[in-house]
Amino acid sequence: MKKMCLITWYFPSFPGGAEKSILYELKEYEKKGYHIFVICFDEFYPKGDFIIDGIKGKNYGLRVSLSKYSRFYTLILNREYVLSTLEKHKEELKESIAITQNLMTPIITEFCIKNNIKYIYYLRDELNLNEFRNYEVGLRKVLKIFKSIIEFPAIYYYMSKNEVALRNAYKIISNSKYIQQLLKRKFNLDSEVKYPKIDHSKLDRTKIKKENQKYIAFIGGENSMKGHDIVLKIAKKLKNEEFLIVGPYKKPFKKENILFVPYQKDVMEIYKVSKLILVPSRWNEAFGRVVLEANYLGIPAITSNRGGLPEANKNKDYIVNDLENIDEWVEKIEYALNSDIFLKED
Repeated sequence: MKKMCLITWYFPSFPGGAEKSILYELKEYEKKGYHIFVICFDEFYPKGDFIIDGIKGKNYGLRVSLSKYSRFYTLILNREYVLSTLEKHKEELKESIAITQNLMTPIITEFCIKNNIKYIYYLRDELNLNEFRNYEVGLRKVLKIFKSIIEFPAIYYYMSKNEVALRNAYKIISNSKYIQQLLKRKFNLDSEVKYPKIDHSKLDRTKIKKENQKYIAFIGGENSMKGHDIVLKIAKKLKNEEFLIVGPYKKPFKKENILFVPYQKDVMEIYKVSKLILVPSRWNEAFGRVVLEANYLGIPAITSNRGGLPEANKNKDYIVNDLENIDEWVEKIEYALNSDIFLKED
């Protein structure tokens, strides 16, 4: 039987869309007759064996976890641990095609290259292409500069190893044309575009009732990269509207016309009360999974024009070209709320 192994940092804790997307990919490979196994180093999930939607794996966690402060120094401090762990699986991996994604890829592929193991590199964001930009605003922008200086040795290590990983990949998968073109421009490498798929079984259209949809929602917490401050400015302009901000909060609380709530395990808890989704990202989002989910449920999503977001947002009238222009956001929001057109993607 053909074998395929996902080797990655995060997986069972599902911290983001990349993990959801790769799970879909694994299930598709399984349908093609591959035996699938996962090896991961997820510090947010118990160590040991696990089964997620029928996909078996083993989580080894990290020996040293400083990812709250520096993901890049965390990688360096865990390099030997990751390599020695993979050594235990060497014979099995030699009979497999490896799949990898996220920031641990340069270490994982170091092992693969040394042992002549073919690997597929799934590109998920700018960092996978050595793009390091400061999208913060105000004081946080200054603090980000200082942090980058402190992290520079670890970032330089990552960048040099990551280029080796890219150039030695058996295959590279980009999650948007934007990422594909950036890869070609920076490294003159080709890739296949596979847009992220959404799990329709987790999105129940029957739960969407217009009478319950009262909020203009933003998922991203207090993150300038994702445009948190832009949402706050919009809320001040639209005082008669109710806003919902989903982020790393311990419990719900309200300030003026904004309700702040913790991240939800079931994303339908957010969508079923949302009449509009805002994605005012400053950073070049590789794609925009939330836009696909919202469109599938018939909820308009208004996005910035950064990165691959225009590829995800099928309604070009809902793309804001001047990101920092709050009046343009307000105009698009009012247009969407007064429109009878509801997109539903199949």
